[in-house]
Amino acid sequence: METRDLRIREHLLIGLALLGLGALVGRLVYIKSFDGSRLAAKADRQQRADIPIKARRGLILDARGRIISATTLRTSVFADPQVLPDKQVAAETVAAILELDPAEIAPDLLAAGDRRFFVIKRGITEIEAERIREAGIYGLGTFNEPFRSYPMQELAAAMIGFVSPDGTGVSGIEHQCEHWLRGENGVKTIVRDARRKAFWLAEEGYRPARDGYHVVLTMDAEIQSAVESELAAGVARFNAESGVAIVMHPQSGAILAMANYPGFDPNNYSDYGEERYRNRIITDPYEPGSTFKPFVAAAALAEKAVHLGEMFDCEHGSWTEGARTLKDHHAYDFLTFQEILIKSSNIGMGKLGLRLGNRKLYEYVRQCGFGEPTGVGLEGESEGLLRPLVRWNAFSTTSLPMGQEIGVTPLQLARSFCLFANGGRLVTPYAIRAIVDAEGRVVQDMTPPEIETEPVYPPEVIDQMRSILCSVVNDSASKAGCLPSHQVFGKTGTAQIARKDGRGYEKRAYVSSFVAGAPASNPELVVFVAIRRPDASVGYYGGQVAAPVVREILRHSLAYLRIPGDIAPGTTQSTAMRDEYED
Repeated sequence: METRDLRIREHLLIGLALLGLGALVGRLVYIKSFDGSRLAAKADRQQRADIPIKARRGLILDARGRIISATTLRTSVFADPQVLPDKQVAAETVAAILELDPAEIAPDLLAAGDRRFFVIKRGITEIEAERIREAGIYGLGTFNEPFRSYPMQELAAAMIGFVSPDGTGVSGIEHQCEHWLRGENGVKTIVRDARRKAFWLAEEGYRPARDGYHVVLTMDAEIQSAVESELAAGVARFNAESGVAIVMHPQSGAILAMANYPGFDPNNYSDYGEERYRNRIITDPYEPGSTFKPFVAAAALAEKAVHLGEMFDCEHGSWTEGARTLKDHHAYDFLTFQEILIKSSNIGMGKLGLRLGNRKLYEYVRQCGFGEPTGVGLEGESEGLLRPLVRWNAFSTTSLPMGQEIGVTPLQLARSFCLFANGGRLVTPYAIRAIVDAEGRVVQDMTPPEIETEPVYPPEVIDQMRSILCSVVNDSASKAGCLPSHQVFGKTGTAQIARKDGRGYEKRAYVSSFVAGAPASNPELVVFVAIRRPDASVGYYGGQVAAPVVREILRHSLAYLRIPGDIAPGTTQSTAMRDEYED
């Protein structure tokens, strides 16, 4: 009986074993047939890891190769959420080392889904990196990644822009040239053992990164630095709200400096308000006031609507034309055509406007480049404010000649003033010279093509206007724009700021400006400065506020570029100017 029971037990055990083996075989068949690909893929994911190879962002360089925007390496900490043994412990460990709240990290790790690479924090110290490595948590590590830095800090910040923490250009040239600067990221795929240690590079698992190209500007950092320093001093001197300045080469259109004050430090851009990021030189139109008068005066000469020396009755400072009354800052009686510009008579300019008429005024304003973008190639450029001719009225005839009823950007005004420095050609300004690779080979030349165009004004008108504009500088009471070695020609402006509701102008609110070129005998530089809302109790005329800033910018730039003077030592500017234009 016992033997029989023993045999039954043996048969039962064998049957159970066979049944279990059959079930195991069935499970294996099921896995192989129905679930094998999913599990194989999961195993492959656990054994393989894609490690990104970040491309190094290209540099932004000034015209002489000085680095404005650079790319350096910084240490960051990452996690592979798929292999972390305990995500909560990992979060608490990292938080303790980096002095963070674990609640800031854990949710991202727990909700990572299929993500294999998660950046916890960028820019950690070497001590923090060493402590993370010593923690020895699988799936937690450090890596080096490119980081954007600006060694010259606030220099030309509004034009240059900045990048986001992930290395993408957000504003300025950093954003505009993103496709050139960013390069192409690479990747390497590694195979790991059961302890997550890499032991070989997967077949066809390496694609190198291509670093970004470099952007070369026309800006000269030395000139830019001097411009920003002088502009900041001018704004501070008159307790003003802000200021802008630009330096151009009038023959080529190259922009040597473009400054906005106050600015910001792109290394710490989040510390500033967004209004600081805007490049107001190209984005913000304003009524130019008297700096606009030379363009209308030149049009009157070109159309032979006036001749040099012609006398105009300036009505002792008050003149009613139709339904409006024009006033001058001083009660002038009779002024010559030249004196209308030198004294900046609104009444005299209004009478020139009547001689030209609206259609001719409009034609010349458009030919001078107003009412359209300059073509500088910088993002965000405004076309200014110029109403269509059909919307002009009798007020426009006398308003436009004195710089009202029109909005221009500082760049538009500087570009148009180059007409008086280069023989009457309307140049295309440009701020980016070339795109080059790491070896310095030019990938793309960004210099605007030379296009033969008819001068806006005849050569003789340009010569006459330059002579008059020299007198504007030389005959001013303060001579604030004069230099001892170079003859300067230019025009001041003191424009009221229009009210936001469009009804008239704010009281005691001005934009004080000065646009000038030098040397008059062979112009190499044009400089424009506008200072917004100077304290009227201290001073607000363009000759008081902006002219000294332009003078110092010209003084520094002419010396730095070694541009020969055209005034002999011991000779006054007035004498030098007279001898030059009488020859």
